[in-house]
Amino acid sequence: MNMSPYILAALVNPALFWGGAAAMSAPIIIHLLARRRFQRIRWAAMQFLMDADKQNRKRVRMEELILLALRCLAIFLIGLLVSRPFVQPSGVAALLGGSQRTERIFLLDDSLSMGYQANDRALIDDMKSSIRNLLQRLREHAPHDTVTLIRTTDPENPIVVGAILDDRQYELLLARIEAMQPTQRSQSVERCMTNVRKLLDGDDGVLSCVLYVISDFQEIDWLTAHTPSGEGNPANAMLAGELSDWANDDRDVRVVLVDVGDDSPQNVAITELQSKQRQVVTGVSAELEVTVRNFGTRDADALELQIASDTSGASSVPTDPISAGGRVTVPISTVIQRAGDASITVSANPDRLAIDDTRYLAVEATDGVRVLVVNGEPSTDSYLDEVHLLTTALRPEGDVFSGNQVDVIDESSLDGASLDDYHLVILCNLYRVSEPIADDLHRFVFAGGGLAIFLGDQVSDALAYNASLYRDGKGLLPASLQSIVRAKESGVHLAQSDFLHPVVRVFSGQVNPFLDRVSFQQYFATEPATFEPDEQNADASARAPTTVIARFDDDESTPAIMERSYGRGRVLMFTSSCDLEWNDWARDASYVIGMLEVTQHLARAGDANRSTIVGKPLTFALNPSDYEPQATLRLPGYPQQEDEEVVASTDGSSGMQINWPHTDQSGIYSFELRRRDGRSVIRRFAVNVDEQESDLSPATEEDLRRSLDGLKVEYIQGIAMASDEADGGRKELWPMLLIAAMGLLMIEQVMAWRFGRG
Repeated sequence: MNMSPYILAALVNPALFWGGAAAMSAPIIIHLLARRRFQRIRWAAMQFLMDADKQNRKRVRMEELILLALRCLAIFLIGLLVSRPFVQPSGVAALLGGSQRTERIFLLDDSLSMGYQANDRALIDDMKSSIRNLLQRLREHAPHDTVTLIRTTDPENPIVVGAILDDRQYELLLARIEAMQPTQRSQSVERCMTNVRKLLDGDDGVLSCVLYVISDFQEIDWLTAHTPSGEGNPANAMLAGELSDWANDDRDVRVVLVDVGDDSPQNVAITELQSKQRQVVTGVSAELEVTVRNFGTRDADALELQIASDTSGASSVPTDPISAGGRVTVPISTVIQRAGDASITVSANPDRLAIDDTRYLAVEATDGVRVLVVNGEPSTDSYLDEVHLLTTALRPEGDVFSGNQVDVIDESSLDGASLDDYHLVILCNLYRVSEPIADDLHRFVFAGGGLAIFLGDQVSDALAYNASLYRDGKGLLPASLQSIVRAKESGVHLAQSDFLHPVVRVFSGQVNPFLDRVSFQQYFATEPATFEPDEQNADASARAPTTVIARFDDDESTPAIMERSYGRGRVLMFTSSCDLEWNDWARDASYVIGMLEVTQHLARAGDANRSTIVGKPLTFALNPSDYEPQATLRLPGYPQQEDEEVVASTDGSSGMQINWPHTDQSGIYSFELRRRDGRSVIRRFAVNVDEQESDLSPATEEDLRRSLDGLKVEYIQGIAMASDEADGGRKELWPMLLIAAMGLLMIEQVMAWRFGRG
């Protein structure tokens, strides 16, 4: 019921109040009935009694009136008790001439998970119903309190701050609430609490605050703090800390948690889409990998994944059924038809949370993996030439393109060669590598290039190799070279192993024919690097310990193939030769498969910054000598969304950088760059929703209360405002009325007994 702010009390149940007031007439009626006049019969003894009654009539009448008043008041208090009166602090303050008010702050969850469909309604629709109910109650019971509305995904920009709910403002707020839709962003509880504290600190007149949080209380958001690595840290102290510090003896804060989430949400999401190849080549099948996770508590049926590319047709591939809490990884392939940037989309049939059922990937397709082969023992006779069989395996003749573009130079031409023009360099039986060339190779690999090294009889000076390339374990070589080993007459083979590495996967399997068909007569004994990264060393991130991919089955289990990461690139070393001089691998079909895997595994990776998550900016550098600073951006919502003009910024060192911070929607963002020679180049980026947001597991009431320990917390399940504690600022009087009613009844009984004794 509407009350003036100068009226101290209002009623939760007004009808019961009027019923209790009407019940006050019962003792009066009983009293009047007891005083009915009857026919008088006079007799002698009665006269004596009447004389005595006249003397006590005034006292008896007073006692009856006192008892009647006590009974009426007791019944009135009982009626008032069940009508639940309350006092508004704002009314008290107004009556006393003060200006205290309660600040009502609403945190409205508009994150990705609020798009979840439960009972044929999105959770955000339940949130809207809740906020409408609360605002209506505030208009009735606390019309002079101020209201602030904050979205959890953008707490720095509130919907409204300090609004008084007059008719115009109320209608405006309802319209803005109705227009709210789930965003694709994650929410930051830490940012929300920090901004709530800033609002409270910015208004000295606020001595009382009620914080309403309307959310599905996703556990990943409310009980953990996101870190860049994707791991979570307990956030319990963070939730309560800001508000606990604000509250003191003079200021009061309450938290009302309105849970509109589903108790047992079921969600299946595509969480990863990545290329298994470091370079995607046009006209050659691009191998991709899709990960689908079941975040629900029930097993999910098999899905049919739809694959689409902007340069090829659509296709589909099925998944296996997914167990509760499990995941499946699905290999898929597509063919990119033209060089340049391409986009790939993988989607599944939409479920209750449709937004995470689609994943995007942007890749740069090239006409071929550019391989530079350095021949350490060239010959006009192809059978004696060191690299003839290798280059044939990398680029076989025929109608089917292998995806490799191979250039061959001799050892003397390596000095001064432009390595940056290539994705991969293969050194084949070089006599030695000079320090300047070794420095160039170090820079090339550190920047992301790939390097493969085959040894042979020309490597006569192991110490020189170690000095220029191994560098006491700090260089490129995965191992230091020791001495040449000559195997027994029948040679050695690769030892039986799991062979999980792609370069030697061709040898995997319990009964693999390739193992016995390939023999090695000579090879280098080596000592693999065991460098352990030192966090205090500035170069620690550049190097990693050596991984032995395959070993020989000799008595010493000598390493046959080793790998080492260096910077952004990789180095692979074969301790035998790439031709038939030290082994017969090149005669076997497995050689072709292995060498093709070498190029894909080692080749310089495409731009790793082509994918990000919603809310993270898109940033990339441009060479000002090649590109104009102006670019045109096509957004995922095209044609409904118009193209945007973007201008590159300069950093003062003759560099340019494109920065687009408004990644509010998942999809493909395409930048049309203008070259200074008049041509245009399209550069694409994929923006996906945060996979962590697909985990809809809700936090329990106990966990939420624990995270807000030290604060006054009211938890409400569902959209019905059944508990009037949600109003937060009012003080109900029923406990005092109950005590008063019981006290009156006891007093009435005592006085009735006392009066009855005369």
